[in-house]
Amino acid sequence: MEAAFRQARDTLGSFIQKIGTTHPDRTLLAVKVRFVLPDSSSQDIWVDQITYDDQASSFHGVMGDDIPTLKLSVDDKITIDRREIVDWMIVEDGKLIGGYTIRLAYERMTPVQKERFLETVHYSVED
Repeated sequence: MEAAFRQARDTLGSFIQKIGTTHPDRTLLAVKVRFVLPDSSSQDIWVDQITYDDQASSFHGVMGDDIPTLKLSVDDKITIDRREIVDWMIVEDGKLIGGYTIRLAYERMTPVQKERFLETVHYSVED
């Protein structure tokens, strides 16, 4: 998993560049954010509807899940420091771009699990 995190961080500049341009069939922009909880454990959550603020070098997005201990709920708007990002993904033309942790999980699935996964996400995972 650490290799997937490293690959995502190493290519974050590519993500920033790509989201700065429009695409007619882009259906998702998201980053996976590591939240540190009060007990010092962490939780990684996908945040979507991502925008990037060049001047502040920060991202803005919408929570994809609840973290009650941090008083964060689904659909809350948040600001994200790039150091908190552990993965990123874009879906364009029905294909996953980035999504290194997703790709790793996908590689580890059985053929039946892969089929079910692809039915739920509505994008393809290609090399």
